[in-house]
Amino acid sequence: MSEKLFSDSIELLTFQQHRILKEHEMDMNLWGGVRLKDIWPSDCDFSSKKDVNRAYDLVIKQIEKMRSEPADYSLFSIPELLREKVTVTPDFPAPQKIMGRCPCPKDGELTRCCNLRTLDAVQQCAYGCAYCSIQSFYSKNNIKVVKDLDSYLENLSLEEGVWHIGTGQSSDSLFFGDDYGTLSALSKFAYSHPDVVIELKTKSARKDWVTMDLPRNIVATWSINAKTIVEKEEHLTASAEDRIESAVKASEHGKLVGFHIHPMVYFKGWKDEYKALVDKLCSSLDPEKVVMTGIGTLTFTKQNLRVLREGGRPTLVTKMPLSPAAGKYSYPLETKKEMFSYLYSLFPQAWKDKVFFYLCMEDPSLWKPCLGREYSCNADFDTHMRQFYFAKILSSCNI
Repeated sequence: MSEKLFSDSIELLTFQQHRILKEHEMDMNLWGGVRLKDIWPSDCDFSSKKDVNRAYDLVIKQIEKMRSEPADYSLFSIPELLREKVTVTPDFPAPQKIMGRCPCPKDGELTRCCNLRTLDAVQQCAYGCAYCSIQSFYSKNNIKVVKDLDSYLENLSLEEGVWHIGTGQSSDSLFFGDDYGTLSALSKFAYSHPDVVIELKTKSARKDWVTMDLPRNIVATWSINAKTIVEKEEHLTASAEDRIESAVKASEHGKLVGFHIHPMVYFKGWKDEYKALVDKLCSSLDPEKVVMTGIGTLTFTKQNLRVLREGGRPTLVTKMPLSPAAGKYSYPLETKKEMFSYLYSLFPQAWKDKVFFYLCMEDPSLWKPCLGREYSCNADFDTHMRQFYFAKILSSCNI
């Protein structure tokens, strides 16, 4: 179909139809290959509103079918993504709000929320994961490290009930190691707050920090994924194998570790690749030294999608149905159920007995069919998680 004929056809659509088509078109541009005008019926009578509506319905059905199928990375060409020049502001004054909370819905029980509090000690990330929302929150290519973190933490008053603080929501927790004294400050804080767990989260393979004398209530966790997703969507990060090797080194130096298999992606070959990942993980680490393994999948806010679409960087992460999910967009529940239950079934019983598995930011109805247990409310989940973590920390002193 010619560009003119296509343009003339869609001019007869409503504003809402235009908006929906535009969003689909932007996603298809990210996927590469077929274009919107290529699937517009060639027999469409662009002078007839009724026929244009018929064509629109056919196109939407075809796109929905494309979205429902597993993403095919075999023909997907990743963009040439060189590490852009990143500047570091090592003496960034602590903003008024440095403490936050996990991105679960604040109201209601739409997901099972672990009540994680976040500490934005470093803001912005040098990695380029296609699905990441950090890039849209802070100044591009400028990583800010909060100065005098030690003093800030020394004067920090925690809200009642806060026991779990993560530092990986605004940046990669271990990208800099202790280059700017961040780990030293967190270590001092953790020693003075033995009833609080500090969780680091990384996609790096950095190992120089593992010899540091860190308290038991600092847990280093690695986000790991299938080989294809790491190579084609998690740009500039360490390989899954290298991340696991870093976790091994940390555990050998007495550190407790954890993992996030998140976000799982529904793509052709996903079962084989996630099995290989779990096999590597379980053959490399003793579950006695692993605190937790979080499981989750792609979840987007409207802002995330807008940034992805306007950025124009090739990706297949939006090649999904984008079903409503607690105010965001994700896979349908049935797809999630298939992925999560399969992944959990791959772990040997020793891991299921000794490691705390949980679903991150997922619908409560998925827990029972996927993990074999469920919680009646967020408070029950929070209580069980807390008890498990501290029991693990206490028992690790004897390992």
